[in-house]
Amino acid sequence: MPASHRRRFLQLLGLSSVGAYAAARAADAPPSPGVPSVHRGRDGSMRFALDMAVLGHTDAPNTAGRIGDPQSTEYFRLDARGDSYFYEGLLYPENTIPAPTKPTALSVFPNAPGKLNNEIVWDFKGAQPLGHFFNRGWVLINGNPTPYRDSRGTEIEGPRREPHLLSDHTFVLGIFGPKSLSPETLITSGVENGNDPDADVVVRAVTGGTGRFRHARGEVTQTRVGRNTTVLRSFAKMANVMSPNYRFVFELQLD
Repeated sequence: MPASHRRRFLQLLGLSSVGAYAAARAADAPPSPGVPSVHRGRDGSMRFALDMAVLGHTDAPNTAGRIGDPQSTEYFRLDARGDSYFYEGLLYPENTIPAPTKPTALSVFPNAPGKLNNEIVWDFKGAQPLGHFFNRGWVLINGNPTPYRDSRGTEIEGPRREPHLLSDHTFVLGIFGPKSLSPETLITSGVENGNDPDADVVVRAVTGGTGRFRHARGEVTQTRVGRNTTVLRSFAKMANVMSPNYRFVFELQLD
């Protein structure tokens, strides 16, 4: 995204006074190419959406703290809790990444039915990003088929195979450079990822941010939008699994 488009997007986000409401309503019209659409309510609420493509080569899992076998790749047959991870992504305006149309099977699960959100729909040639995305967190999957029991033999916990992750997201609304080391940010927290990518919808808390978002509160809804042409490092021992894309719909109050 050109710098002028990023500036316009941030200007739209910054409209907060009652006198600016009419101008903000104009932002509900289709934006200029490459500029996200920002919708504002009379109560000062704000709605906008961002697309994100995961960069698979940045996927950095760490199994050192895993409860189950740290060498195993049978993620859904062991207790993978304790795994930590990090990855980066690139942010785009809403609907930059096209919707999938063809149910596709994953090579790592060849016997599973094809899913729309397994289709590769993004190859990074179509648009310049407007910002960076950072995800760090922990695995929540407990695939251990043997129930855990307390010291008296009482069953206290069985398998839990979804949601997959507990994570913190940082949305950086700008591109890093020598003169832009700290663009404005939005921070969210919550769980994410289910077993069915076509039904993978979660709601996460907006916990704050910087700049215009320093007092932000609200929630964001996260859904899948197919896959892209980068390969996830965390599945490298099993097969080439292409990285997912996501759409984030924010509903915020800024003051």
